[in-house]
Amino acid sequence: MRKICVCLLLCFVSAFAQNAVDSTPQDLKALLQNVAENPLFRAKNTESQALREEKKAFYGEYLPKVVIGYAYQNLTNPDIFYPQRLDGAFVEAQWLLFDGLKREGKLEIIEYQLKAKESQERSTKEQLELKIIQEYFSALGVESKLIALKHQQKELQESIIKYEKLYAVGLASLDTLEAIKAQNYQNSYAIESIKLAFKAHLEQLSLLSGTEIVTLNARAKLQEIPLNTPQQTREDLQANYYLTQASQSAESQYTYLPTIMLSNRYTRYNYHERNLPILPFSFALEEPDYQNIFGITVSFTLFDSFATLRAKESARLKALAANFEYTYLKDAQNRELIIAKEALKSAKDKISWAESGLKSASIAYSYAKEKFNAQLIDYTQYLNSLSTLLNAQSFYDEARFDYEIKKAEFLYKNGNALVEFVN
Repeated sequence: MRKICVCLLLCFVSAFAQNAVDSTPQDLKALLQNVAENPLFRAKNTESQALREEKKAFYGEYLPKVVIGYAYQNLTNPDIFYPQRLDGAFVEAQWLLFDGLKREGKLEIIEYQLKAKESQERSTKEQLELKIIQEYFSALGVESKLIALKHQQKELQESIIKYEKLYAVGLASLDTLEAIKAQNYQNSYAIESIKLAFKAHLEQLSLLSGTEIVTLNARAKLQEIPLNTPQQTREDLQANYYLTQASQSAESQYTYLPTIMLSNRYTRYNYHERNLPILPFSFALEEPDYQNIFGITVSFTLFDSFATLRAKESARLKALAANFEYTYLKDAQNRELIIAKEALKSAKDKISWAESGLKSASIAYSYAKEKFNAQLIDYTQYLNSLSTLLNAQSFYDEARFDYEIKKAEFLYKNGNALVEFVN
């Protein structure tokens, strides 16, 4: 009889988390694949698109520009050479032929910035996926504790009914009955608190995944992760690397090389009201209908009190600081990975210990329950045994779900794609 009771308790512990109220639990992998609908990820994606458009605009800055316009001039004291009013339309073309190699530096900067933004976009996706996994298994842990508490409450209620009958015929004491009722009330209080915590996890999952979450799939798990899984560069670290490269390219914007500009302006003139003197003879005054001006401008800074030199040195120091920061972050990733490996191994060992503890607690509870029903032990020993079983169940489920979270954290620190490891 005891063996049957123990087996039933163990089967309950391994299967209770699967008994969700709703028959259509939300799949973990589907939630990860739906991260693209998260507003935060879409914001990062839009920022990348904006930077791509900025890159296209940058190319346009160095192509020839054509401007059309209309000019009007009114002179207060006109003479023979200047009419009182002059107007005309013009077309002007300009082309920045050479800007002291700043163009090439700007192109490098915007290329690195775009790569950094794309890496930040992927990093945001990975961080959201990690948070979803953490919330998902945390929610399963809370749900398992909730179901365990309800199961314990059911047993307490059965005991209350039994001891009310025994007390009515004088076969049980009032303190035993009231102690069981008190434990039942405490369970009810704990159940309400855990319900709220479970609801909070579901709402957070809905926010992260962009999908309304009602129930979860307790069978969800990640693949077993070998500790020698090839390490890859995390996207947030890759983004920092590209920003470091962009910082180094910023030095090219401070130079004493010349700037060469080509321009051409064509204007059509209309003359009005010339102030011509009265002469005894007549003469023809030629008024040109148009004018075309072609120009080449070459300019360079001869002396600026070393402002350009100091600005270039400042850019160099900023790039050096960015390199130091990148080196630190890279070392931090390696050390975080070491911790994640140890945490993964520890979480796996904890499952074995928690399982052994649960078996022992189940056996102890089965004996205590039989003895209590036979009135061989008092209610204090029975309730202690019940509490021990509940704690053992909680530790076991916490260990199982924490192991899945530690898998995800290891994969994230290792730079691997989380969705590829979800069963």
